[in-house]
Amino acid sequence: MKNIFRKSWIIGIIFLFFAASVVPTMGTDIQETYEQPLATTIFWEENFDSYDDGSSMHGQGGWEGWQNDPTWTACVTSDQSHSSPHSVDIVGDSDLVHQFTGVSSGEWTFTTWLYIPNDFTGLSYFILLNSYGTGTDNWSTQIRFDADQGLVESEFDGEQLPLVTDEWVELRVEIDFNTDWQMIYYDGDLLTEKSWTEGVSGSGSLNLGAVDLFANAATTVYYDDISLEGEATSADLECEGDLNWPDIETGSTQTGSFTIENIGAAGSELNWEISDYPSWGTWTFTPSSGTGLTPEDGPLTIDVEVVAPSETETEFTGSVRIVNTDNTEDYCTIDAFLSTPLSYNAPFLERLIERFPNAFPILRNLLGL
Repeated sequence: MKNIFRKSWIIGIIFLFFAASVVPTMGTDIQETYEQPLATTIFWEENFDSYDDGSSMHGQGGWEGWQNDPTWTACVTSDQSHSSPHSVDIVGDSDLVHQFTGVSSGEWTFTTWLYIPNDFTGLSYFILLNSYGTGTDNWSTQIRFDADQGLVESEFDGEQLPLVTDEWVELRVEIDFNTDWQMIYYDGDLLTEKSWTEGVSGSGSLNLGAVDLFANAATTVYYDDISLEGEATSADLECEGDLNWPDIETGSTQTGSFTIENIGAAGSELNWEISDYPSWGTWTFTPSSGTGLTPEDGPLTIDVEVVAPSETETEFTGSVRIVNTDNTEDYCTIDAFLSTPLSYNAPFLERLIERFPNAFPILRNLLGL
């Protein structure tokens, strides 16, 4: 509080110290609250640089020809690239699709860079679908690159911008599932904004199902550095523990446990399964899979039983792999170790102990008899 009356500096200092000591005792509960913006993360990205030049993208990196038909594939090329050395060449029969799961809430940005040569002919398309491969495909975004008119058009609403050729251009779609809205930018300019669910097909869902790079028999359009960035609303798998069974009798059943946890965004749901485990022994996991694990649930204990192998004098190693079934790149492993004891082939000693069963207790213990 600023004192507008003229007072001596001594009285002012005394008053300030007095106010500071009294105000908290007057029962006033002053709280300042604010909301941190949700963190964004790169959910998925593709630059085509890890693939062989000239290779088909069908079956690589989650890409497929339309409806999983390799006829509609596209190939990696080094003819042009936004980030060296590769891009993908969408030309002729190309109708290349990448599906997504878990992108259905919050705010997201889909970005791609494209290069259209100045001798481009035909009509080529960039498409985002809210539903794909489920028997009811539904379009939300359909952008047409029109060589004859020299235009980029958002189809079914008619908004247009001049087509840019012979340079790399950014195409960006900002999606807000909270408000069912999308804003589409081409070369830094707003092309259009409209409903996500009613954008093209109508009666769609609040979900990003797939991207479709469709040549439509046109000449080459190069795509590179494609990414999907959004609020951290997805699940994130983490595991803790190990499985360690030293000096175990062959054929015996051993138990252990480890934990898994969803450390992703609040409210996210983790669907998971045990996808791999060692080939030695006979394994049982309880549970072996699950759905809907949230961060609020905390760690989940997985109980393990293994029947030890019959081989003696052997050390067995390996790992148990747990995977997020909605994002197979999100996985973790639990180390496993088991050893079986030495096998003593000593018939004379065994007969001796059988003859005198109460004698030689230390020797009996050493031999495991």
